[in-house]
Amino acid sequence: MSEFRFEIIRQGDASVIARVLRLSDERTIWCQVEALALRIQNMGCAFIRVTNSEGETVVQAGVATAVASIEKCPCSACPLKIKLERRASAARLRAIA
Repeated sequence: MSEFRFEIIRQGDASVIARVLRLSDERTIWCQVEALALRIQNMGCAFIRVTNSEGETVVQAGVATAVASIEKCPCSACPLKIKLERRASAARLRAIA
């Protein structure tokens, strides 16, 4: 298992370590990035950086990019996509009310 640090980066602010995870498969990193992006999508212009135990950057993506990736997920049963769609529906209902 390898350890990965997930950081939130906003211009002008110090980076914040959102989580440190031990993952057995590096292919699961992107799903973790998407899940974190969904949690912080209203923070404005922010990035998520993932570094390995050697401090090397393995992923750096904008929150908006990660959220857009969820929207384009081809899996109709994707739990992140379902959560995102529910949030969008609730926001539309609040806008109407």
